[in-house]
Formats: sequence, structure tokens, C-alpha cells
Amino acid sequence: MIYENITFTADPFSYDLVFDDRITLVGGDSGTGKTVLYEMLEDLRLIDEYRSIRLFNYKSDNFLQSIKKCRDSFIVIDNADILINEEVKRFINFEFSNQYMLFLRNCDGLNVSDESFKVLKSDNNRVTLEEEL
Repeated sequence: MIYENITFTADPFSYDLVFDDRITLVGGDSGTGKTVLYEMLEDLRLIDEYRSIRLFNYKSDNFLQSIKKCRDSFIVIDNADILINEEVKRFINFEFSNQYMLFLRNCDGLNVSDESFKVLKSDNNRVTLEEEL
């Protein structure tokens, strides 16, 4: 795994994200902070410690070609339901040098475990990834 945890502060919030699997699917309703987290990671990846973070969303140019070039990366895909097709799923399933955090509702075709399913939780301005029940 590239990162077992990602920890940072963006006042007034502190983020403590712990990863239990190579593929993490972050679910949850709209408005729970997934896109805000994605935007925070845009700045965080500029820090040397987090330089392995690669971000993709609906604005990403040449998504398929770009993701296929990633090796030894922590890949984050916002709105993954829109972007991921069967070819991308095959890449995710078989490119073991990468770790993935996907904001995704439908996991069909992905090799995931029970530990893969998470939701963002906020308690007293502390944001964590918790197992989805």
C-alpha cells in the first residue's frame, strides 16, 4: 500500500483517513464532503510526503490514457461512477503497484473486500473514514 493513513488539518477540520485495503470505495449521500476532500487533496499532493497522490475527475483530460500511466500511485477518482468503464476496472484490478480511493456507488467488476467499503464521518470537526454498515 502507498498510504496506510493520510492525516492533515484544514481549519477548522482535521482529517484522519485510515486505509485497510488497496481499493477503498468511499460512499455516502451527496453533501457529505467527498468532493471537498478531493479538493483538499489537490493541495496536499504538493507536499513531498504526499507526492504519490494522483487525482482524476470529470474535468481530467485523457482520463483512460492518463490513469494507465500511473504506477506506484495513490489514485483518487471523484465521481467514479461516471468515469470508470470496464477497461479502467481491469486496470484497477490488476495494477497492484497502485492504491485507489474511489468515490463510487457501484462496485460491480472490481475486486474488493469487506474492508473496502467506507463512508466519510465528521464528529467534532474530525473527519474519518468509517466502515459502511
